[in-house]
Amino acid sequence: MKSDGRIRNPLRIDTSAIDLDTTEAFVAYADFQPNTTFVDYFMIKKLFQYSFCVSDSLKEMLDIYADRLTAVPFFITDRAQKGQKVYWKLHIELQDCLEKKPYMRYDELTLHKDKIPNKHIFRVAFQKQEYLIVSLNLAENILRKNPSGIQFIPVTIQ
Repeated sequence: MKSDGRIRNPLRIDTSAIDLDTTEAFVAYADFQPNTTFVDYFMIKKLFQYSFCVSDSLKEMLDIYADRLTAVPFFITDRAQKGQKVYWKLHIELQDCLEKKPYMRYDELTLHKDKIPNKHIFRVAFQKQEYLIVSLNLAENILRKNPSGIQFIPVTIQ
């Protein structure tokens, strides 16, 4: 699962004041415009630190599928006080399940099936980046909700 780069005018938040290690609710600021698209998924990257963030409605679905999903709420607030949206910063288990191949790219990931029994959502690390992996069942259910800002890239399972 990754952020969809084809979205015009996606929500852009000011990440400079965000502490990604916090376990408490926090506020992030943005400038809401009339044409801003409030995406259901985005990722915040800060020097090899990744935070996967989802909308309130997407988190409700993830709660059903995740074994031990913990999340910290944060409130994206318009600087001009025009509105506020609730999002969640997910804490998802990192799995060591990638099959290493020479010259492998992110769109050619292969996962070991025996290392991910009955997991519907987890993270993998590959070349100093992290990726959010979801099961086919979860991806299909997410797509039924017609989300904004999410793209799915297939992975191979052996």
